[in-house]
Amino acid sequence: MGGVVPHRTLKSVTTDEPPEEVVLVDKPQEVRGITRVAGPFTVEATIPVPVDYEGDGVEDSGAAPDYADFVERMVEVLRRSPDLRLPGNVTVRLEQVRRPARTLSLSAEALVAGKPVAIVFGPEHGAVSEKLVFNAGSEARAKGYTHLYVFGFAIEPNARQLVEQADAAVGVPATYVQATPDLVLGDLLKTMRSSQVFSVCGLPEVKVERAATPKGEPQFQVTLLGLDTFDPATMDLDHTPGSDVPAWFLDTDYDATRCFRVCQAFFPKTGAWDNLKRALRAEYEESLWEHLGGTVSAPFEAGEQRQVAVKVIDERGNELLVVRELP
Repeated sequence: MGGVVPHRTLKSVTTDEPPEEVVLVDKPQEVRGITRVAGPFTVEATIPVPVDYEGDGVEDSGAAPDYADFVERMVEVLRRSPDLRLPGNVTVRLEQVRRPARTLSLSAEALVAGKPVAIVFGPEHGAVSEKLVFNAGSEARAKGYTHLYVFGFAIEPNARQLVEQADAAVGVPATYVQATPDLVLGDLLKTMRSSQVFSVCGLPEVKVERAATPKGEPQFQVTLLGLDTFDPATMDLDHTPGSDVPAWFLDTDYDATRCFRVCQAFFPKTGAWDNLKRALRAEYEESLWEHLGGTVSAPFEAGEQRQVAVKVIDERGNELLVVRELP
């Protein structure tokens, strides 16, 4: 209607063939009386892949000269800004940060409350891999470090899971520390002790269960229980309920190829819903706002991959990803 026109070509004119009808995408059909709050598409970034510097099949080996320069720069930044931020204005301070004398996988060492800890940096333009965490954790345990800090700009889901289970898997507890992308700019930005360039990230706690449907079709539902943050200084676990999370997104058929597709989006901790209601000046279902600001997803069918991914945005803007298999 309005956007469907005949596609006349030279061949159709010379041979007297009926022209093909096409839809002009720049002339959509207008529907009045409906207010669109968001467009029908999203833009998502992809996590950079781990880097094999030597070409020997070992990721993040750190043998390349440019990676060595990156480690030196990160150590200097960590000396200038040694505080790791946790929720509730809690700070963990790294003291006497230095390069280890002899190492295979570790990038640096330091002291936390007088105890020696190990540090490993992920690649400058890539994600922390599971192999990097395993090798660094094994060396940290063998050398008697009490904790392993894994610094990175991004981390693979399997690597993140290994960090959370490092104490049982490799014999030393580990913590993932998110570095701000500003550090990639090098000396273009000032780094002081007051700069919050590092922050300790938590792990989303979710529950996946079967959903009750009227027709008895096999569907599932995801509930965001909250966000767990581990304090490496006191070994305590802090829990933030899901209702205090700024935003969380659900991919109902995660393919584990670092491509996260937003199928459902929720924004629990925000006061924008009342403003949006007043701006629309229309009739609506109250259950809609409760759903968008809630912690329980809408029922969905299992996809081909039979696994889901939940991405949580914490109060610092960090993206936290957890993957779960469907029962």
